[in-house]
Parts: sequence; structure tokens; C-alpha cells
Amino acid sequence: MTTSFVTLFKNFVAGMTDYMTKHNANYATIEDKLNYILSMLTGQAGGDLSVPVGLQEIFDRAGIIGIGSYDFAEGALSGPSYNLGVNAGAYWSGANFLHKATSTTLSLAGRATGTWYVYLDGSGTPALSDVVKEDTIRQFHWDSGSHVVSNKALYQGISVLFDGDDYADCLDSATRDRTFTRLADRLEEIEQLLGAMTGFYSLDHAEGLNFHYRGGKVRNDSVITVSPDGHVTLADNATNYVEVDPNTGTVTRNTTGFTSGWIPLFQIATANGAITTITDVRTWAVAGTGGGGGGGHTQNTDVGTTAEEFEIDRDASGTPSGRAGLKVNNGDDPAGHLKYNRDSKRWEYSNDGGDSWWALGEVDLSLAAQQFTRYVPRDDPPLVYSEVERGSTPGLDYEGIDLSSHLGDPQFGVNAVVLRVFFKDAALGIGTKVMFKKGGGAASPATAFTVWSDESDAEQKAANIILPLGDAKTIEFFLFASGPNTAGLAVYLLGFFEEVMGVGTQEKTISQANIEVPAGAALDLTIEAFCNRGLVHYFKIDETGGQAANIYDVHLYADPDFTVLLYKVENIVPGTPFEDFLPFWIYDQLAGRNLRVRIINHDALNPGVYALGVKAEQFA
Repeated sequence: MTTSFVTLFKNFVAGMTDYMTKHNANYATIEDKLNYILSMLTGQAGGDLSVPVGLQEIFDRAGIIGIGSYDFAEGALSGPSYNLGVNAGAYWSGANFLHKATSTTLSLAGRATGTWYVYLDGSGTPALSDVVKEDTIRQFHWDSGSHVVSNKALYQGISVLFDGDDYADCLDSATRDRTFTRLADRLEEIEQLLGAMTGFYSLDHAEGLNFHYRGGKVRNDSVITVSPDGHVTLADNATNYVEVDPNTGTVTRNTTGFTSGWIPLFQIATANGAITTITDVRTWAVAGTGGGGGGGHTQNTDVGTTAEEFEIDRDASGTPSGRAGLKVNNGDDPAGHLKYNRDSKRWEYSNDGGDSWWALGEVDLSLAAQQFTRYVPRDDPPLVYSEVERGSTPGLDYEGIDLSSHLGDPQFGVNAVVLRVFFKDAALGIGTKVMFKKGGGAASPATAFTVWSDESDAEQKAANIILPLGDAKTIEFFLFASGPNTAGLAVYLLGFFEEVMGVGTQEKTISQANIEVPAGAALDLTIEAFCNRGLVHYFKIDETGGQAANIYDVHLYADPDFTVLLYKVENIVPGTPFEDFLPFWIYDQLAGRNLRVRIINHDALNPGVYALGVKAEQFA
């Protein structure tokens, strides 16, 4: 194309014979150059996209393009390949674009537990590595045992770069059921809403100790009062509490604290004639005393809650004491209460206005001889014995199974257990069997607790048996197999029968820790919700803290004046807990179910901290 236009014109006039050939050649050259430029811009030629410098300035940091780009789901993967599905995506490294138009499957089979990284190769295809590589975009934790993918995160330095889909999502508001044409319009509406809500009684400006605020509206039940703009003069070198009267809309301040039934606005500290800190304590829903003093509530309108839990005393912290709960007003009659006793760790109720309290679950007992058994099922029956490919029990002695770790520690013991037995042998019939008996007891009759191998369809048939329990919480079995390794046995504990005995009684247990007694002093302690009359069969006291090194005493009394002595232990040496298993009688002289304890610390220099535990048989 170096021929001049003059020469070209002369040749054309003289009769150029190859004009069309040259024209087609020039057209092909132009088309080829345009296609090359377009392919470099769009990446269709393969490899990284070539992006002009101006467009690179838009992507001013490394990141994936679109929030769902190269994303994958957490959770358990299915074997045997344990494939992780990675979305299609695009990525800007800061210099080059990489992309993949289809999803990718990455297998985690055989990979060790630990942190794994997703990186992109030169074609934009994701791959896995247990070390960081160039163009690493995401990381996650892989558990080879449970086959779970968790803790997914973008790799450090990688951002999410908005794409068209992300921008489109910004234009829709599901909460307000609105669709916007511009992102700026949606942001403007948010700012207007925030301005309307936060402008109520908001800070206007401050001049020294003059605090200026904007006006607002306050609701007191069904009455709404409008307050104009104004200011209050703050006290210097003090904490000022600025609040609004819901009845009049008047804004005032004081230095003692927020007033009950008023609406808190600001807590402001001042020093040397100026404001030092301003703490905004306003709420969006403001209401007066008729509405609960700031809760936005109109009386007699709330009939329930959609929450699964209602919390009482929400601001409690540390180790609170006393009771907290619900009260029912009975007019002229005593109020009813249902409260949680933080000291005894029990729910209690009162029918006499709170003068006396009863623990939930306690019943009125009548004296009568009682002895019965209750069945205690196991929700998840444990496997207590299992063995396969075994032969007959050797010799003549039964084989034992210890159940002590599965029965807990009932007070009066367990007399029987319910077992589910799976027994299988290569040869079926009456000759292949397993016989059970009470630990240490006789097998009588011989077939009373027997399971036979009688699987008619080659599947194990489970048998349920009730078996007496030995004194050492053991059972025993004798297995008859058809060969040296033909039998299999599995035993599950379905439940047990616990003995309950007494004479119109009920077990009562209390424990109280962190009882601090000053040096050289006596502490009188009243423990509530115990019993009116009872036989203590276990008593324990221990010095658990403090620096007291001298002896101490403990006394129990029947009356609130601590004069009617029931029990005492003196000259207890710190360091070893004192325990008493000899039963002794206690009672509450006022029938208020209180236990009165006096602890005397004989160390004149150091305080002591004690823990007390008592178990008693309560009588009606």
C-alpha cells in the first residue's frame, strides 16, 4: 500500500487490469488487523486478556470480578471423588485478566486435612494447592475424616470487584420492595430515612457549656408532643444527663442520673468550661411513662412475642444473687411469684407475696412405707460387649461384663437391666446359644436368660432379655459355638430398673460455695429451700480459699435466732475436708424449709472461704 494516489489514478485511467485483486487483498489485510485488535481486547485468542491502560485504572486492585466469581459451597462432599464445584469466573491480578466461562470440578480425594488454596493457572482455570501460589484467590479448610469443606475465605489481598450483576443487585431493595434505576437514587433515599429518624433531638452544635439540640416528637402512650429546637446549659466538671419529659416535651439536664419514666437523650461530660465527651443514648422508638418509659409500647396491646426466648434482668453481670422472675398482682390478696433463686440454682414459687418460697418439683409427702422400682431407659443404648469370630466360652466359668460405667450412681442401686442381644453362629439350632445370668449368681433355670442362633434367613435376630444385676454391677454369659471362630455376640444396654426406697421421704441435696468468713469472726448463714424435717446422711465442709490457717467450727440450728443447736463440729483443721456419714436429725422450727449454719473462723488474722454440701432424707 505504498503506491501514491497519483500513480494509482494514472494506472487506473490507462486500464488497470488487477484492480479488484488488489482491492480484495487490501480488504483482507484491514479485516485481519481489526480482528486481531478485537481479539486482544476480548481475550478470544486465548490466554490473558489485554486491557488498555485506561481500563486498568478502573480495576485498581487485585480481585475476582463479581461476588459469585470462582465461588464454591461449603459443607460435606460425597465420595468417592469428593468433588468441589468451582463457579465460572473472572480475575484481575493487577496486570492481567484471567477468566473461565464454565465451572470446574476439583477432587479432594486423598488430600490431607488442613488449609487448601484455590489458584488460577495461565488459562484462568482453578486448581488446588496446599501452599500459596501465584494468582491464589481463595482458601478453605478440608477435613479428610468428615469430608467437610469449611472456613472459606478470599485469600489476603484479593478483593471482590463489582460486575454488572452486583450492580444490578444494588438497585433492588427486598426490605422496602423497591427497584431503583440508579445506585445514587437508592443511597439518597437511605440518607433521607436516616436523617428523618436520627434528627429527633439530635445534636445541633455546642458553644462552651451550651448544648444545642434539634427539636423532635415524643410519644407518651397515645399522646404525641412536639419539642422545638433549643439548648440546655451544662454543669461544669461533671457528668450531665440530658433527657426529655414525655408529658411536656421539655428537655432538661441533671448531674445525678436519668429519671425513671423520662426519655434519655445524651450523657455529656464537661471539664474546664468545655464539653469533653458526648454519648448518644437516644432510641428510635421513644415513649413516655404511659408507654413504659422509652420502650415504644402502648398499654394492653402486647399479647405475646414471636421470639423463642424472653430474657429477664438483661443487664445482669458478674455473679448476681437473690431472685428474679415474674409476679402476679392479686389485688387485696398476696401476690403470686415465679422466680429463679440464683443462690440455690433452683426455680421457686411463692403464694403468700414472697414470705415463703417452694422449689418447683417438690410435692407434699405423706408418711408411708414405700419401696418400688422405676425403669430408666437409655436414649442412645450403649454397646457394652462386642466380639466376632469367636468360639465357645473356655472351661466352666462364665465370662463377665462390667456395667458400672453405664449405670450412674443411684442412691439405692439397680436390681435389673434390659439387654438387647445379637447372637449369630455359622450353625443354627438349639446347640448354638449364649446363656446369661446375674453377676456372681446361679443360672436357674438354665434357659431363663438364653438367646439361640436361629436366623432363618441368615440375618441376626435381636433378643431382648431382662436380667438381674450382680452386687458389683456385673452380668455374666456362657457362649456355646459350633466351632472355634464361628460365633459373634453384641450386647446393648436398653435401660435399667432403679430401686427407690424410703418411708414417705424425698432426697434433698444442697451445695453452697464461696462462703467468706472474716478473720476471727462467726458468720450466720440461712440456706433456703431445703426441708422442714430430715435425716442428714452426708455432711461436708471444706476451706477452699482465703489465708486462714487456724481451726474453724460449724454449727447447725433450728431457729432464726441461732439458739436451738442441732449439730456441731469443732476444731476442724484446714486443708482436709470434713465429712460426716453418721445420720443426724435436723428440722426448721418455723417450717420455712430453711437450714441455718454458723461457721466460726478462729484465725484472728486471716479470712477464710468455705464450701458446704448436705444430703438429707426429707420427711413430710
